[in-house]
Amino acid sequence: MSIELPNDTAMSPSALGDAANGASAAETALAGRLARAKANLDRLERDVASKDHSALAAARVEFALASRALADELVARGLHATPHGA
Repeated sequence: MSIELPNDTAMSPSALGDAANGASAAETALAGRLARAKANLDRLERDVASKDHSALAAARVEFALASRALADELVARGLHATPHGA
């Protein structure tokens, strides 16, 4: 499934790199995907004039998939086993 996102919601790779503070390129890309999915979902949820339920459902699915992909990457790097982790 693919969702088109407006270009103005994209974050620059350098801004993501600074925010990730040394994260791998994969984590940075996944963080960008998650941020874009969240921005798109927020935009659709705020737009009360046009409740496109299929677009809203697709945005929720993309947000869930992006969240899971980032979490999977973090688990693969062993960050789930750190002392300050859950």
